[in-house]
Amino acid sequence: MQMSDTITPTELDTLIEDCLEGRLAEVDAARLSTHLEQSAEARARYWEAASVHGLLENFLQDASLRAVTGQAISPASRTPRWQQWRPLTAAALGLFVGLGSASLVFGFVAQRNAIKKVPVALFASSFEDSSMTLGSGFPTDAGRWSGDAAQVVSAENGIAAKEGKLMLRLEPATKPAPRIFQVLDLQSLPSDKRTGMREIEVSASFAAADPEAAVRYMMRAFAVTDTPDMLGSSWFDRRDESIASVTRGFDVLPGTTGWQTFSIRLQVPTAARSLVLFFGARTPDKNARTSPHYLDDVCVSLLLP
Repeated sequence: MQMSDTITPTELDTLIEDCLEGRLAEVDAARLSTHLEQSAEARARYWEAASVHGLLENFLQDASLRAVTGQAISPASRTPRWQQWRPLTAAALGLFVGLGSASLVFGFVAQRNAIKKVPVALFASSFEDSSMTLGSGFPTDAGRWSGDAAQVVSAENGIAAKEGKLMLRLEPATKPAPRIFQVLDLQSLPSDKRTGMREIEVSASFAAADPEAAVRYMMRAFAVTDTPDMLGSSWFDRRDESIASVTRGFDVLPGTTGWQTFSIRLQVPTAARSLVLFFGARTPDKNARTSPHYLDDVCVSLLLP
């Protein structure tokens, strides 16, 4: 957006929308702040947009919850979002109207979108227990790693653990994608009482013994209503029963060395009592499936506003 001394009504609407959505650039935040300080009409337009934005956000969240659970949030138990953060908006307006600070709108938006990561306990997330027993196939309960052939190892093939001294080696296999699972028990995790959701982030690091082969590393997460002990060894064949899921592949080109880290995020309904985590490495070239891959530094976090 180009700088100008005059902000047209259309441009003002765009700036306000970007502000409420948390994507306002700092230079535009300065322009919006100055304009709101100088124009009562612009301030009125800001208040109107803020109210509509909050009500619309509530409606979308209710619709999402209704799609998952078949129930809507009771109006009696909900405070409209715009009423919840309107005092903050008023404070921000009062500040930049009184002080004329060019950065206050931007600062307000950044604070509104701040997220706190709370680590979630994960069994052997860095594989530092050399005597750890790895299960075969899909895990039948929480608190274990299980899957295809794998082994906890120290540095080898030019790869040292990303964290600590040990890492998990995914053994080469005739199938294109060796994989490993873990199931998390979600029953003790808090959720947002207003939305009925938990936002969870999962990250992991992968490395290849043969950097000359192309590979796709994969992460998947499935939220399910069953408790961990109810899933059963064949659950992965019924993964379409999950109430929320996310899948991401991360392609690594030949010649890439070192650890590759990526993450996924998932909105998990309160009804979910288990989270199934899947990690794998897919090697398209059959001739390159003789070399192992490594997994380390797996982290799960609950994201809180």
